Amino acid sequence: MTSAEKAACRSRAQTLKPAVHVGKEGVTPALIKEFDRALGRAELVKVRFAEGRDVLRAQCEELATAGKAECVGGVGRVASFFRAKPVE
Repeated sequence: MTSAEKAACRSRAQTLKPAVHVGKEGVTPALIKEFDRALGRAELVKVRFAEGRDVLRAQCEELATAGKAECVGGVGRVASFFRAKPVE
């Protein structure tokens, strides 16, 4: 994904509300399922995290890997993820 594409995704994500909330339990299998469902409905998903910056980075990487998505940006405790829908 190019930087221009990421910028476009970040711009689109500004109007979205967080679809998934990562609680104090962190990234659980149930959360990964919900994240995957959200990405299936929409290519761009916002996620709100309960933990601070250090833990947030690790959780972002874990979610991106598990959901086969890319973290396109974040502000504070909210990050946006993108996964292209499969071509049918």
